[in-house]
Amino acid sequence: MRVIETEKLIENINLMINSLEYDSMRSPGKLKVNSDTLANLFYLKERYEKIAVEAPTVEEAVVEAPAKKTTAKKTAVAKA
Repeated sequence: MRVIETEKLIENINLMINSLEYDSMRSPGKLKVNSDTLANLFYLKERYEKIAVEAPTVEEAVVEAPAKKTTAKKTAVAKA
């Protein structure tokens, strides 16, 4: 199973949002073109942030070895 790096995804989404917002600031016509994409990116960012908070971190379980039982050895007693 593939590991999804949500932190990296959120970082990339933020980069795309910043790029589109900067592009929209420079040209008012671009804001109209980019508005749907920006809305979808904000929605996607919100979903990934929720997943990042809810998903438990994967940790390796430490398994302790069972304690060894020691048995007393019986010594043979010679009968006289």
